[in-house]
Amino acid sequence: MKKKTWIIAGAAAAVIVLGGTGIAYAATDGFDTDNDRLSGQELESASEAALDAVGEGTVSEAERSDDLDHDYTVEVRLDNGDDVDVELDESFEVVRIDGVVPGTGTGASPSASPTSAPDSAPATAPVDDNTPIGAEERASAEAAALAEVGSGTVTDLDRSDDGDHAWEVEVTIADGTDYDVELSADFSVVRVDGDN
Repeated sequence: MKKKTWIIAGAAAAVIVLGGTGIAYAATDGFDTDNDRLSGQELESASEAALDAVGEGTVSEAERSDDLDHDYTVEVRLDNGDDVDVELDESFEVVRIDGVVPGTGTGASPSASPTSAPDSAPATAPVDDNTPIGAEERASAEAAALAEVGSGTVTDLDRSDDGDHAWEVEVTIADGTDYDVELSADFSVVRVDGDN
């Protein structure tokens, strides 16, 4: 995951909580000359959308974007210390999270803007790869990987902390060939690599 550091200037910096919603974001002093930085209602809307998308954290930077495929970029510092960039369109709908289109597992530009921001952590939200795997998740990941490569035996299953996929499943087929199947958070196949 790409790491970035946002340094907030000394005593003039503050953390503000928006209207009792528990959403915190960093505000800088009045000497900031970056005209792309968000403020007021625009900052509040972008911050809320970004935090809704990743499910946790503190907004450390929010600015207008010069890119044609999104209007705002919001950097969120997650509770685990990781930084995530959330890109939003003009309606504050999520376009990408850390370069990945929600629900697709890919960094391709969306063919159309998403219709709504996710209510909880999206398919591409960063996940601690040490989080225990539940029985239902295990069954879904194994079924998706086996359906992709045909018959075989799942020999390894892990969460991934890579931005382009959420699951890594190793399948060994009858002839001894190993396949590494990468899946998105919704168990769609992202990529398959074989050792043949």
